[in-house]
Amino acid sequence: MDVTLYGADSITEFFTQRFAPVRIETESNNKILGMQGRFGSLLGVGFSRAEFSGHFRIALLIPQDVVFFCLPLKNVLTFRSGRETVSASPDTAVAIDMMSTPLLEIPDGYTHYTLFFHRSLLVERLSGLLNRPVVNSLVFESQIATKSLSATALQSMLFFVTSSSFSDELGRTRLTAMRVHEMLIDFVLESWPNSYSKALNQPQPVVAPRHVKLATDFICDNPQKTISVSELAMLTGTSLRSLQTGFRRFLGLSITAYQRQIRLERAREDIRREPGTPVQEIALRWGFTNTGRFTRYFREAYGISPARLARQ
Repeated sequence: MDVTLYGADSITEFFTQRFAPVRIETESNNKILGMQGRFGSLLGVGFSRAEFSGHFRIALLIPQDVVFFCLPLKNVLTFRSGRETVSASPDTAVAIDMMSTPLLEIPDGYTHYTLFFHRSLLVERLSGLLNRPVVNSLVFESQIATKSLSATALQSMLFFVTSSSFSDELGRTRLTAMRVHEMLIDFVLESWPNSYSKALNQPQPVVAPRHVKLATDFICDNPQKTISVSELAMLTGTSLRSLQTGFRRFLGLSITAYQRQIRLERAREDIRREPGTPVQEIALRWGFTNTGRFTRYFREAYGISPARLARQ
């Protein structure tokens, strides 16, 4: 949608309704603040092309589990969090973790393309691309050159989706919207450097051997059962060392990590299906006796806390 706003109150209301509660900070002698551009969203993915007038700061009041990609076209946007400062300029595109509650400093005449994703979308898709659970945190490189192939291609995509004719069409064609949604997620995962880039760019391994397949089938069919790694090796008719090596080679995980992630996936399914059931009860159902540890594992795997997922 096309947006033209003037004044701190209008800009505050827009960002609060669209993204999260914010506070606008400005100098008393500053010119009238303004913002105009085109903003769109697709199933948890947001994008925009916007231009700002006046020098002001936007303070994010509540941390958001969102990854924010910014490609400036004119002037420099500064992100501040504690003592850390990251700048986005026409030469440098940035990826920012909004859980750090940054302060954004916007200069007069600043213009940019932006793209943001709820982390849970990225983690869920990453798991599908890798064909295995995601255990470690997904972290994007904070800065890349705008002349790089990744940034140039992403800017072309954002030019495309923010054009008036195409963005209007997205609101009427569900299948096209879903394909664009998937395309944007896949592109940043595969092209913007991140902690899983190496894994995504590796050729897919050959089919796992029989003993690994037997073990994964047993774990998936009986996730609530407590079985030691040694017992699992005996069950599949192989040595402990062979089974451990097979898991790491073909799944990229230890056996324990794979068991935990399968249980997390089942717990996530139940949280979505039973939002009224206490998180602690669901955690216990799938073998997590320590709720705090379960919450930490869950957030690391899916980029969102189980309690917040239940509220969505």
